[in-house]
Amino acid sequence: MFLAPSSRSAALAEQSPASHPAATSASGKAPLDTVTVEARREREEVEREVNQFVFAVAVRYLHDSLSRWNTPICPLVAGLPHEQGEFVLGRLSQIAGSAKAPLAGEHCKGNFYVIVTPEPETLIRQWQRRDPRMFKGRDGMGYLRNFRDVPRAVRVWYNIGFVSSEGRPIVSSDDLAGALVGSSFGLALQMADVPTNKINMGSRLTYSAVHSLSSVIVIVDANRVQALTFGQLADYIGMVGLAEVNQDAEVGTVPTILRLFRAPPDPPQRLSAWDEAFLTSLYAVDQASVVEQPMMKRHMVSSLAPLH
Repeated sequence: MFLAPSSRSAALAEQSPASHPAATSASGKAPLDTVTVEARREREEVEREVNQFVFAVAVRYLHDSLSRWNTPICPLVAGLPHEQGEFVLGRLSQIAGSAKAPLAGEHCKGNFYVIVTPEPETLIRQWQRRDPRMFKGRDGMGYLRNFRDVPRAVRVWYNIGFVSSEGRPIVSSDDLAGALVGSSFGLALQMADVPTNKINMGSRLTYSAVHSLSSVIVIVDANRVQALTFGQLADYIGMVGLAEVNQDAEVGTVPTILRLFRAPPDPPQRLSAWDEAFLTSLYAVDQASVVEQPMMKRHMVSSLAPLH
């Protein structure tokens, strides 16, 4: 096959803070106040970069939560030889497990599809004809045309629904109308076909419903990834498949696997500490909270620049 397996044993090199001779006392030790000031400055810089990174990478909705998986993820990989497919499948499961995303058992129905093909446009057209419901509800046909016709090494389609902030599914109006049979309100709901969210109580501090990934389709153009290892490809897919992200985000100087197709002189080899902190924070905070994003940023900063 066109890709070479990557080593999972490679570890990210830890960076130690640079020494500052001018701040060193005669005894050879940096004064405590100098160390404190330097640590504060470094943390403030990380806070600034985290704020920019989340703002650029996470797809946001006005007055709504970020999108993440709330149902167990069941990856399915097609278009690769068995050994390479198993490698990608295993790596995706590892990434999901590390992020504390919900992961289905071994025998499950696929909802995270990864397909490698030399003819992505043809595959998308055939899939759309066979199962048009898989590609609906995403900004009309314009979004679908962009997904199908704009050349990319990796294309991602997100199917997103709502679940109750209390973890209940959003019921159809027919379900609620049946419970209100005989009432004019129940009849109106049934005729309008409006999804209905049942919650115990409302609050301005929480969303009544949150964005939930119901399925994700990743189409890999085999002609455009020949120079990559399976490790690079799997980690990129893990990043864009566990969260709804902007693949074209401007990320400044932050190290991230999202740079993989920017043709840098030294392309990323794996998920960075920033990528891992982003995914872990997304699944660690309360998705229903109206301050979900600030909490996520604080969680990332604590991971990337812990207080000692």
